[in-house]
Amino acid sequence: MPLEHLRLLDLSDREFLLVLADVITDSGDGWADSLEVAQRLGIKGESPRRTVACRLSWLARWGAVKREHRRDDHGNIRYHKDGRPMHTQRWALTGVGADIAQGALRKTDETALERLRDEQLVLVARWLNKRSRNGTPATMTKLVEREWRRGTLLG
Repeated sequence: MPLEHLRLLDLSDREFLLVLADVITDSGDGWADSLEVAQRLGIKGESPRRTVACRLSWLARWGAVKREHRRDDHGNIRYHKDGRPMHTQRWALTGVGADIAQGALRKTDETALERLRDEQLVLVARWLNKRSRNGTPATMTKLVEREWRRGTLLG
């Protein structure tokens, strides 16, 4: 079934970042065009590129991706009249975005989590909340929150 939207319910941030990473790998230059990402996802509708660019913009705001600056023939960044830098439709993963996309639990961590009793889950949620507030980068905090929300939406 083709996607028409890129809501959190349709695709998690991690799943989306993995698709972006695949397109980046295929491009060979470290960047992915938003239209290529839309095509890879099979997005239909009026504006597939805009649908992907919107999700990428949010991920950029949270620090998981970055957008390529438009440059002149000498390699200098071009600017709009109001001083904002111009951008292309190409995007790349930041270090944090790559960590989220490529990250994995070690088997020992997964085993320890699976051994938790049901009544301990509330304590783990409290711990995760505390950890997110105390020293965890804002990007990670936001993406952890979104992953939790997606899991609750899926039921």
